[in-house]
Amino acid sequence: MSDNHTSNPSRLFASVTSPYVALAFAILLWGGNFVVGRLANLDAPPVALSFWRHVLAAVLVAPFVARLLVRDWPVIRRHFFMFAVMSALFVAGNTLVYFAILETTVINAALINAGLPVAAVFFSWLILRDLIDRFQALGIALCFGGIVMVVTRADAGILLGLEFGWGDVFMFLAILAWALYMVLLKYAGIKVSPWTLLFVLSAGGAVWLVPAYAIETGQDKVIVWSWLTCGSLLYVALFSTIIAWACWNYGTLRLGPNRASSFMSLHPIFGSALGMIFFAEALQPFHAVGTILALIGVYLVSRPKR
Repeated sequence: MSDNHTSNPSRLFASVTSPYVALAFAILLWGGNFVVGRLANLDAPPVALSFWRHVLAAVLVAPFVARLLVRDWPVIRRHFFMFAVMSALFVAGNTLVYFAILETTVINAALINAGLPVAAVFFSWLILRDLIDRFQALGIALCFGGIVMVVTRADAGILLGLEFGWGDVFMFLAILAWALYMVLLKYAGIKVSPWTLLFVLSAGGAVWLVPAYAIETGQDKVIVWSWLTCGSLLYVALFSTIIAWACWNYGTLRLGPNRASSFMSLHPIFGSALGMIFFAEALQPFHAVGTILALIGVYLVSRPKR
């Protein structure tokens, strides 16, 4: 009896700290961005939104990482160049998405985002010499098929009628930045606290954005401050940046970039679910089919290679 009682909390802790749970939770929090955007109708130019998102995230994390920063400072100084590159990629992916959604459709963005696992596989091969097996290749194909099913509503006409422009280029560059960031995170193998890593990336990313923010402000593109704006920024800083990226970094370090990137396929799945909850959007058969395909694909990619 006592063995069962002691093992149950251990199993619960193991499930909560599972990298699979962490990655899925990160995607769920990122899916909340669409809800926040639609509810608040945030009026902010792309660079300003990204700049204040990362500044606020760094400020919120700072009180909790002060001692960790002192301990990890020798490692940060030794790997300064790698931190600079990773923070640039980190903030570039987040910022380019804001530019992309101004110039392209949600369908285009979701379909291009489905290419993240492929980009991760390419950079993993190029930098880590890591290859995938046939089951993982099949999983990537199923993930992509599931996403296509959901975002096009199983209508071939929507897929054939897609047009691509600069917004799609920005989205493509965003997934390249994210994929390269994930691979470098694994490649660098920097031994610092995850919270130290998050603070350095957020603060470093904000510094990278200063010149672009100054140019944007000089063009009279300024953020309109309101309670809704502040609430939305608090969500994207606390949940979409601090908690989501902490979960994503943890999962990527545990599973590797190839397996972790497959969880991006859950993005349109969670987005559809949140739309049903907050906006009373109806569940359609293509949602169910696309979800099943994507979940099977995620399982095949995330399973250990034989």
